[in-house]
Amino acid sequence: MKIAYITLLGRSEWALVNTYYAVVSRGRKPDRVFIFTEETYRKKLPRVVEALKVISRAYNFTPEIEAIVIPDNSFLEADRKFKELFQRLEKEGYTIGLDITSGRKALATAAVVQLREFPVDRIIYMALLDMDFPDRPYMMIPTHMQRLKNFLGDGNAPPY
Repeated sequence: MKIAYITLLGRSEWALVNTYYAVVSRGRKPDRVFIFTEETYRKKLPRVVEALKVISRAYNFTPEIEAIVIPDNSFLEADRKFKELFQRLEKEGYTIGLDITSGRKALATAAVVQLREFPVDRIIYMALLDMDFPDRPYMMIPTHMQRLKNFLGDGNAPPY
């Protein structure tokens, strides 16, 4: 099974990186990673890409990582880009996982609207139960303060 992991970068780099770490540490090893962000957050991409590479290498795999930058608050552009990507991934035989943890509304909404027609097995959200820990690495946040949720199925993140 080929796996594509799509994640959304908004205000919090840590939210994106920590959710990826949680997913990978549970055994999910995507072949391809796509980071969608808005123009405002473009400057965060190099650090985020490097963090995902480091985490992946630590778990002995090297996914292809691609960034897609959308104009700020452009739901229609995001909708078009997600549809194009999902169509391509479906044709290439990928199962799609979507992480909406760090995403802004325009991106998260556009992604979820498009997903209804494609082979998606999870929509992931990492809930942080105590806001005293927003800018820390995953391993420095007590595990009982983090909840990895899957909005498909019963709401619990499935084992990978």
